[in-house]
Formats: sequence, structure tokens, C-alpha cells
Amino acid sequence: MSWFKRIIRSIFTKLLVVIVLTGICINLVVGGFFWLHRSAVGRPLHKNILQYLNYIIDDLGSPPDLARARQIGEQAALQIFFGSPDLSWSTADNAADLQKVHWRNWSHKPLIRLGRYHGRHFIELTHESGRFVFGLDKSFEFDPERKRLVIILLSLLTLILAGAYLSMRWILKPVRWLNEGVRQVSRGNLKYRVPLKRSDELKDLAAAFNDMTGRIRDMLHTKEQLLLDVSHEMRSPLTRVKVALEFLPDGQAKESIAGDVAEMEKMIGELLETARLHHLHGKLKVERVLLTDLLKDILSEFENQPPGVQAAEIPTGISIKVDPAQIKTVFKNILTNAVKFSNPDSEPVRIRVKSRPPNVMVQIADNGIGIPPDELPFIFEPFYRVDKSRTKDTGGYGLGLSLCQTIMEAHGGRIAIDSTPDVGTTVTLFFPA
Repeated sequence: MSWFKRIIRSIFTKLLVVIVLTGICINLVVGGFFWLHRSAVGRPLHKNILQYLNYIIDDLGSPPDLARARQIGEQAALQIFFGSPDLSWSTADNAADLQKVHWRNWSHKPLIRLGRYHGRHFIELTHESGRFVFGLDKSFEFDPERKRLVIILLSLLTLILAGAYLSMRWILKPVRWLNEGVRQVSRGNLKYRVPLKRSDELKDLAAAFNDMTGRIRDMLHTKEQLLLDVSHEMRSPLTRVKVALEFLPDGQAKESIAGDVAEMEKMIGELLETARLHHLHGKLKVERVLLTDLLKDILSEFENQPPGVQAAEIPTGISIKVDPAQIKTVFKNILTNAVKFSNPDSEPVRIRVKSRPPNVMVQIADNGIGIPPDELPFIFEPFYRVDKSRTKDTGGYGLGLSLCQTIMEAHGGRIAIDSTPDVGTTVTLFFPA
């Protein structure tokens, strides 16, 4: 159904509908002209047919002679039927078929009607002596060139419409390029560039799109570089503070300062690890591992943490090609958040694994406090936290989910979060199968 909806909503489908409707209108117009042309051509033809039929009727005599009618019928490949109040006869045995013929008027003065039944043509002429019906051979055609002309016309129209459709697809091809560009940028690939192969308005639009993504990339790079520079610069003062702490007497002040220094070191370490993954995607220590083995190693760390973690659906035999150490970091960060923000008395955090080619999906669902809808678009931002008070009791530094996203992208996968306040949060990890 989704495939059908995509086709219906496609701009190319709409163009195709326009082309088809245009073709129908063209056919109606051309058909109308053919009908008018046939009517115009038929006027002199009426006279010729009438003259020929009157010649035959005169030849038959008065009253019409059946023997002479049979002789003329054999010579001209005609079947002749005659009817009057006093006399009626037929040169053929199928006179009863005349009652089934579908008639249409061809001329009014005198009245000439054309009929057709089972591929056979009939001409009816009302004469002063009676009613004559002439049956024509099946091979007879009033206008033998008409069908051929119609076929040629329809073929030409089809070629023209097909050419128009292909031309429009070629003209609007940059729209597909732009669509792919938007899709790539939405996935975080700011290096993608839309091809500039045309010299029309769509090229200008593609150039503006490339310029926009380039500016966004520069802005994000500047922001990341600032964080990295600050992180590097803070390492030296922190080292000096740690050395100075060794000379302070033991006490509450020393423990407090040591705790703050440890937190800053951890935050700087996470920042530098995120940056390393951004720039060293090709140096991941990738290997193929069984997903069940990977999860078992991690679940053991959450056995005694209420409400606990439960592996609901983990099919055996599913393997993924990843850096085990980095993926363990992803699972630990997500499970830590799920356990931290769940009620200790609620149901355990659930893990499900599903194979959905071309991906392997791992879903981690909790029954915690959830995330407000207006906060969801920003939760992967570095240092972003839903709790604006930024207290230690409600979270870390806002780097965990950002690090998870970076690791998943480094593996060619992605991470998605669906959450409802006071109901729970579901984190879905997509690994390339």
C-alpha cells in the first residue's frame, strides 16, 4: 500500500496523468475532425451509390425480376432483398437476418440506411416500387483507407506522447537529485552534493541547496572544532589541578574538588572519543559477531539494577559486522538511560531483535518518564539535556546519545527514538544486515 501511495503522489505520475488526459483530448479532437471529414466526403458518395443502386433497380424491371436479381447478385457479389405489399423475395437464404440488423440513416432524400450484422454490410433504399435491401460481401469496406489511417494516427500520437513523457522525465530529473540530496542531508551526510548538470532554474536551486549544506557543514564543523579545542586546552589545567590536589590535606574540600575534576575528565574524554569516531570511521576494529553473545555480555551488568533488563525476543544466529567495543558503548548508554529514568517498581526494560532486510533492528523499550515531543528533535545534540537544571541526579553531560548516534553512523547504521511522556521510550538501532 505504501508503494502504491508513493506512485500516486509522485510528480511523474501526475505528469503522466496530464499527458494521458491530453492524449485523450487530442484523440477526441482528431476523431471529431475525421467524422466531419467523412461526412463531407460522404455527400458526393451518396450520389454515386444512389445512382448505382437506381441503375440496378431499373435493370430489375417493374415488378423486380428475381431471376435477374440472382444474376446481378452473382456478378456483383450482392445479396438482394425486395419487399412490397404485393411481392417479396430474396436472392439469399438469410432474409430473417434483416430483422436483427442495426440500422443508421445515411441519407434522407431519398432515404438510404446503412446496416451491419455479424460483419456483413447492408444498404436499404426505399423506392417507389418497394423496399430494396442490398447485402454486401464481408470483405467490402466503404472506406478501406480509414482503418489504416486511424492506426497510423494513433501510432503517431502514442509516439508523440511517449516522447513528451520521456522529455519531461529528463527535464525534471534534477528533482530526483534534489530529493536524494534532502534524504542524504536528513541522515547527516552533509558532504553530499547535488549534481549540477543543467543550465536552467533547477540548476540554480541545486546550487543553492549545495551552498546551504556547505554552510551548515561549516557551522557544525566550527562548533565541533571549538569543543575540541576547549577540551584539549582544558587537559593541561586539569592535570595541574590534580597535581596540586595531591599536596592538599585530606578532607571534604579535597574530595569535592577531586570529584569535580574526575567529572570534567570524563566529559573531555567523551568529547574526544566523539571527535575520533567522526574522523576515523575507516579505522574501526570491525568483526562479525553474534548479536546474542554481544547482548549477553552487556546484560550481566544490569542484573541487580531495578527494574532490570529483559531480553524478550532475541533470535539466535543473527550476526552483525561491527566494532564490538564501540557497540557495547551504545548499548550501555541506552540501557543506562532506560534504567535510570524508569520507575524501580515498573516492568523491566525490554530488548527485542528483529531481522528486517536490509537491516537488523534492536529495540530497547522502557516504561519510564518519557521525553516531551518538542524535545525529541534535539536529544542527539551534544550537551543537550531535557532537564534544563542540569543537576547530577537527572543525567550526565548530554553527550551519551550524541556519542551513540556518531557510533551508529560510523557503522553505516542509524538510531531512532520514539517516546511518550509518562508512558515510556523506545530506542531503535538499525544495523546493516
